[in-house]
Amino acid sequence: MNLQRAGLLVALCTLVAAVYLLTYSGRIESGDTLSLFDAASSLVHYGDSLFDQSASVNFPPARADDRLYPLAGADVEPLHGWLAAGLIALAERLPGIGLVHAAWLLNVLVSAAAVGTLYIYARALGYHAPAAVLAALALGLATAVWPYSKTFFREPLALWLILLAALLLDRWRAHGYRSLPLLVGSLLALAAAYLSKEAVVFALPALALVVMPGWERPPRALALSFKLGMALILLALAVLIALTLISGSVSLTRLYDYIAWILRRRTTEVVVAVTALHSYLLSIGGSVWGTSPVVLLALPGMWRLYRRGQYRYIAVAVMLVLAFAAGYAVLRGVHWFGGLSWPPRFLLPVLPFLILAALPVFDRLTQRPFPRWLAAGAGGLIAYSVWVQLSGVTLPWGAYTAALPPESGGLSEWGGGLNVVPYLRWVVIPPLWGQMPLDFAWVRVNNLAWPLLAGGLAVVSLWQLIRLLRGQRGLPPVVLPLALVAVVYIGLRGIYDDALYLPPERDALFQAVALLEQEAAPDDVLLLSSDTYQPFFLNVSAAPRVISLPDQPGEQPSPEQPPLIRAENPDALLTKETIPLLFNLAGQRDRLWLLADSGPWLAWSVRPVERFLSMHYYPLRVIEFAPTVRLIEYDTTDAPNPYAFRGPEYPADLVYGGELRLAGFSLPKGTIYAPGETLPLSLYWVAQQPPERDYTVAWFVAGADGRITQGQDTLPGGGFQPTSRWLPGAPVWDNRALRLPVDWPPGEYQLWVRVYYWDGEARLLPVQGDGVDEMTGLLPVTIYIQ
Repeated sequence: MNLQRAGLLVALCTLVAAVYLLTYSGRIESGDTLSLFDAASSLVHYGDSLFDQSASVNFPPARADDRLYPLAGADVEPLHGWLAAGLIALAERLPGIGLVHAAWLLNVLVSAAAVGTLYIYARALGYHAPAAVLAALALGLATAVWPYSKTFFREPLALWLILLAALLLDRWRAHGYRSLPLLVGSLLALAAAYLSKEAVVFALPALALVVMPGWERPPRALALSFKLGMALILLALAVLIALTLISGSVSLTRLYDYIAWILRRRTTEVVVAVTALHSYLLSIGGSVWGTSPVVLLALPGMWRLYRRGQYRYIAVAVMLVLAFAAGYAVLRGVHWFGGLSWPPRFLLPVLPFLILAALPVFDRLTQRPFPRWLAAGAGGLIAYSVWVQLSGVTLPWGAYTAALPPESGGLSEWGGGLNVVPYLRWVVIPPLWGQMPLDFAWVRVNNLAWPLLAGGLAVVSLWQLIRLLRGQRGLPPVVLPLALVAVVYIGLRGIYDDALYLPPERDALFQAVALLEQEAAPDDVLLLSSDTYQPFFLNVSAAPRVISLPDQPGEQPSPEQPPLIRAENPDALLTKETIPLLFNLAGQRDRLWLLADSGPWLAWSVRPVERFLSMHYYPLRVIEFAPTVRLIEYDTTDAPNPYAFRGPEYPADLVYGGELRLAGFSLPKGTIYAPGETLPLSLYWVAQQPPERDYTVAWFVAGADGRITQGQDTLPGGGFQPTSRWLPGAPVWDNRALRLPVDWPPGEYQLWVRVYYWDGEARLLPVQGDGVDEMTGLLPVTIYIQ
């Protein structure tokens, strides 16, 4: 490749990347991309691909699991995560850059690389530079490649690698199958494509056509086979069109039943497959040509290729489209659409091959003289296609489904949105532009430096491209990539303060992170009581390992909105997946950390996870950084089961204020401890009579030499068993823990318990019974520190 071609390639890729940066969002668009990022982040931080911060949507198996981290994980198609891990690791080493923000650059770079690869491909096929540049720009800015450059989906990477494999195979064939580097390179690209998306197998027949000899001057038998194959394909499309047209007025149930019987499939599977094929190939709002109209230029392009007897890339494009459409329609079943995505997500890899088939049209457009009707028609189609892509990059994709009528059910794959003009995405979205902020990162943070820098880089790249196309000298090729790196670095630092990831409680959260980094052990975990702060921890580097729990059915979202479940037993308030996960985590470590996003100040908040942990384990301390940022440390020693009808290990008879009787207590770790060890204690209370108010329990470990350490003062049961609700005679377990000072000498120590209420000052309740010292109850046990 000479210097001018290298300069053209660099300018082209930089131009497209700069445009992508202008519309860059860094928004996690779906549960799929959340999971992909989480696996890549786990790879960087822990060397595995487990779903920890996305555990709220990727539930681990609901069974006993003795692994240190009993989580589900990603075990297929890892290349995307490996590449993203490099960006995440780099972001960790650069101050002021968010991890999600960095990872979401991956498809910007990959999509720009695909544009450059198509340019090289076009040149390798003998097309001159202007045609190759125009075709490459059409791929990058007039197809669904642009909307997907904003995402973290794997399809752009699969697109690039399949295209690269095809290019290398084409060159290997052109070199007479004698170039070992080209063969090895094509096999490596194909292997990489498989590691990015296993659906690359759908591309194998088309790639076989790329490398097959004899297409340059096809013998009559091959030409006849090609024409027959095209005729059969057109017939199949005609049948599909006919089925679509008559399905609204005639019941096709018997026909589908018959097809299902022949194929030995269920009728519903046949219906889903037909629906998917219609959407992929025919629908005006969801097909490969509907959402990327510029690929319609492949039709006149194929005609010109056919007239020249150049059948190869007609067959390649058609084979690729049919293989991907049929493969996904049959194998994906009801998930054929791809969730919250820009359709058709799964057919994205076929787009560059349709552009390759359109190369004769682009070639004609860049040669003078050219017919005005061709320029007007192709120019209008390209402009319309760019308009469609602008609708895909300007707002979050969820805005479209939210704007659909109620009958859509909020589904992206709703038939009306795929087939009815008023509900097409590029019809519904533009009127929303004045009602919603644009989904660009620089808009969210109001940072004008980003568009100025990226826009300036795009202008300079375009200037460089035009000069080189005219045969004039331009900037050295290295200048634009260096400028791109600088723009990306400055831009990412400028959007770190992104409200998507840094909530108003950011200062309190950073304080919690700082404390955890100082105190957490390597195998500790931080549980998020809900996914409220999940985005924050996704975008910042934090220790220990963060596991996000799902919203629990027992939680009350607001004072007006009741919980899905009401129950006294905290076990009934959690999802069936959460309970075994908490048990499994607690069974493999001495403590758990919980970050709660609510607290006692919200009287209506149920806090199911906190209730569960306070009943089964021992609250050690609560650190409140803000009312909605509470860090709770739990000792994971198993507490007595309050529903097991078992009494305390040690009897006691202490009555506080004539109302509360401490009837006993349990020490699950026994009576012998080392300095610095955690001492858990379960108090067994019984109300003598209905308590008048809510009382607070304080407890201490005291030595004969005057040494005293105090546990946290709380209402019984971790705050969830207020005494004003106690029924006379009903026992109440109250789990507590404290950490013994590390500098305490060996000796014998006592346990003290006090009860008080707050009335402008702490008012202690008098104590009656054995082992009473003024207002303090002394438990009948001796603690030994050795």
